Amino acid sequence: MKTDPVKELQALVETLWARTGLGDCVQIGTVRRDDGSEHVEIVDNRYDIVVTEKGSEVQRTAGLSISDAARRFLHESAVAQACAAELRDRRAPNDAPSPPGAAKDSGYSRWNWMAPTVEIMSRISPEFGDWTLQEYRTVLGQYPLTDHEIRNARYPLPPEFL
Repeated sequence: MKTDPVKELQALVETLWARTGLGDCVQIGTVRRDDGSEHVEIVDNRYDIVVTEKGSEVQRTAGLSISDAARRFLHESAVAQACAAELRDRRAPNDAPSPPGAAKDSGYSRWNWMAPTVEIMSRISPEFGDWTLQEYRTVLGQYPLTDHEIRNARYPLPPEFL
């Protein structure tokens, strides 16, 4: 009997996500919704993660193994958890200078969701945590934290981000 590769991927994602202790994880979509969300397609026995929006395909990551596809969906769940916590816990600093183009500093820092995402991914596996940190090093190398994001960071910043 042939196994369903999407069900196999969902089972792997659920098994790995259980290590976080954070409840339910993402349910992997299999049909396009045209709203910017990801879905998976099986092409030549590999996993393609596809994003469609407003009737057009805007991104396709093709030819992934089951472990690489799982890591992508696990990262999506980790980011969602971390962003929700960042928003819930965000506090505007007192007497801080306003960031450029803003009337008041909201207390936002990308590091306040990036650091917890790294920690969540590390609970799944040290390799996933390392991969996530490297991804964020790349992003922050190209788009560094602003002065107000550094000031608002609630988690220790690696020296290269200062």
